[in-house]
Amino acid sequence: MNRCLYLFCLFLFLSCESDLPKTGLPTTEDSSVTVILPLGQIKSGQIILLSRELNAFYGMKIQVLPNAQMPASCLLEDTKRYSASAMLGWLKKQKPVHCDRILGVTTYDVFTKKGQYPHWGIFGLGYKPGEACIVSDHRLKQFNIRRDTFLTLVTLHEIGHNLGLPHCDKHPFCLMNDAKGTARTLFAEKKWLCANCRKLVKKS
Repeated sequence: MNRCLYLFCLFLFLSCESDLPKTGLPTTEDSSVTVILPLGQIKSGQIILLSRELNAFYGMKIQVLPNAQMPASCLLEDTKRYSASAMLGWLKKQKPVHCDRILGVTTYDVFTKKGQYPHWGIFGLGYKPGEACIVSDHRLKQFNIRRDTFLTLVTLHEIGHNLGLPHCDKHPFCLMNDAKGTARTLFAEKKWLCANCRKLVKKS
């Protein structure tokens, strides 16, 4: 009886995993160019990691700009927090004309308006679709060894928005699931797009 139950559970697991793309293959065949702008004291190793992951996952070309300072115009008065929506507008102006989109990466805290909260702290924000997104590892530092893994997931998620992908409720492992203001989703998400999201990316 126990052996039959084990085999049944294994079958269900393999059935769920069969929809996952093979590791190491680009999810899409994107020929666009994404430029990364390091902001503040972000580590060069993290920029190298994100460049590699974006190229491997989406197939897009990556360029990296010299490190820049966070714009004072986006700073919340009397704090060290920055408006993510204001950052997107600023980033668009920094995008080289030959590039399709720009990704800002920072260690500073960024926020957006969420319901009754005008300064809700977030991991990242991106236009959908659009030419700019911002990600921050400020709230990811608490996860220690998972910090860069989660930063990768957030980055791929926000670039997905730039490519026109909405939040996804088709599969619990899909990269485009809505974080809903917490880190809980990061523990469930895989570096993977569900079949529905992959179709949407190819149409964009």
